[in-house]
Parts: sequence; structure tokens; C-alpha cells
Amino acid sequence: MRAQLQALLQFQAATPAAGLPPEDSAAQAQALGAFARWCQQHPRGRAWAAADEAAWARVAQALLNSAQAQPRVALQPGGRAGPLLHDVALLLRPGGAHEDEAQELDEAIRWWQGARRAGLPVDADFGECWRALEWLALQQHLLQLAASEPALGDGQEDGQEKAALLAAVAKVALRYGPLKPLLRLLPAQPGADVGAGYTF
Repeated sequence: MRAQLQALLQFQAATPAAGLPPEDSAAQAQALGAFARWCQQHPRGRAWAAADEAAWARVAQALLNSAQAQPRVALQPGGRAGPLLHDVALLLRPGGAHEDEAQELDEAIRWWQGARRAGLPVDADFGECWRALEWLALQQHLLQLAASEPALGDGQEDGQEKAALLAAVAKVALRYGPLKPLLRLLPAQPGADVGAGYTF
């Protein structure tokens, strides 16, 4: 992981974003809408009331606003410009929470320190950088779920992956007040044990 993050840092420092097509924010919003449908179609989901729809709209807008507030850099996939932390989040949390969150935090700090030395427009406050990274990773997990079938696989590999994504989403939502309404909208996960983890 450290070598991958170092390679990413070198790519970000050496590749200008000017002239690259920007990430489609409207498409991101539409994809988050697909997640709302996924939740309600899930075997352990439920139909949302008007209050649920309103709570989801606030959570979705908070995630989009956070991503859009980040400086734009070149993204490794697709030759596009997108949020500074997009590819970092993909590397650190590709399919759910890291098995060792202390190690994940250490890797994030090392990337952040390197980004500052390289002159990348990273936030001077690591706590804010970590929050933005967690929110972006959560958004990526929601999009991954939205693109999948709602039903879990009863212990099969695909079902376990979705369960890991849902656990990661719940864990991050638990840490941040604006995201906590998401907890009551997620499909119920029997036996789930979610801890808050690191905050700043």
C-alpha cells in the first residue's frame, strides 16, 4: 500500500489537471439516487417515508459538497480531473474498512505529509483532510453498492463484499453528525458490530 500511495503522489505532483475533463458532478448525484433505490429494494430494507427522503437528501448533498470543495487534480483512471483525495480513498478503502485502521491512518498521514512537501493543494489541517477522505470513501462505497444487485449472497463472496461495504458505510456515518441519519436508512445487517473508530 505504501508503494502504491507513493506512486500516486508522484503521479499527482507530475500530472497537471488543466485541460482534463472534469468529473461529472451531475452523474455523481444521479448515482447516489440509485443508492437510495438500492436501499429500499434490499431484502432487509424498507420503503422510505418523506422524512427519510429528506434526511437522505441532506446526507447526499453533504457528501457531494465535500467532494466538490476539494481542489481538482488529475485522476489515475480515465484521464479526468477530480477531487484531490479521490484516488487516495480508492487505494485506502477499495472495498470496505481497513483491517487495521491504525495502519490506514498512518498511511494517510504519510501521503498527506508527502503531498504538502510536493506542493499539492492539500488542507493544512490533517483532521480536515481525514474527514474529507472518509466522506469521499463512503461516497465511493455507496456508488459501488448502487451498481450491485440488492440481494445479499447468503455467505457467498459477493454477499460478504456487500456486507463489508455496508459495515464501512455505517462506521463512518456513526462518526460524523451530518452523516448519522444514514444509519437508519441502511438495510439491517444481522450481527453487525460497528465502532466509531478514529475522529479528530
